[in-house]
Amino acid sequence: MKPFKTAICCLWAAVVSASLFCSAGGYAFGATARYVRADAKDVYFCERKDLSYALFAIPYTYCAEVLSADGEWYYVRYAADKPPYRALYGYCRSENLTPLDEPPENTYLDMPVTVAFRADAPTGGSLPVLNELNVTAAFYGVYYSGATAYSYVLYDGKFGYVYGANDDYPLNELPTPPPPDEVKSDGGANTKLITVLALTGAAAVALVILYLTGRKRCFKP
Repeated sequence: MKPFKTAICCLWAAVVSASLFCSAGGYAFGATARYVRADAKDVYFCERKDLSYALFAIPYTYCAEVLSADGEWYYVRYAADKPPYRALYGYCRSENLTPLDEPPENTYLDMPVTVAFRADAPTGGSLPVLNELNVTAAFYGVYYSGATAYSYVLYDGKFGYVYGANDDYPLNELPTPPPPDEVKSDGGANTKLITVLALTGAAAVALVILYLTGRKRCFKP
């Protein structure tokens, strides 16, 4: 009876080990990914886990650094503390975000924009007035309110919106998908399935052998 119990334990251990082996392969990428890439133009960076608190859309093909995950939301950092930029911390929904083990060379969009400030000349006076003053601000992303586009910018230590989308920025190069005849999406899964079956089969054979051996010992004339 003892060999029979031993075989049962071996069989169970083989199945559990093989299952864990297959599971690890499926979750390793998501667990180690540190960055996510915006693969759509409406991936919003929010102050809270609520789209009504959206500040701007992360520029298409650029990334955010993942600090933690909570269901369908990521807590992320966008931009670096490198003038004229300042790092921002907030939330993004996981939809249309692709996890990356390594970010592209241009992780965050670095594109300062020119903002024009205008002042009306005083009436009834002859004082010289600067009717327009151009300054450089750090552009973070676009926010749409109805049909109107605004740019979320940082200037003189303050964040705010200015008119215009400023969405003519250069894009990061996206990976080229392999041709259809070279796609092997199930190759890894098939290998793991074969491993599971092989281990289970070996344990089952050992079980049968030990069981028959035990019976011969019990009924030996």
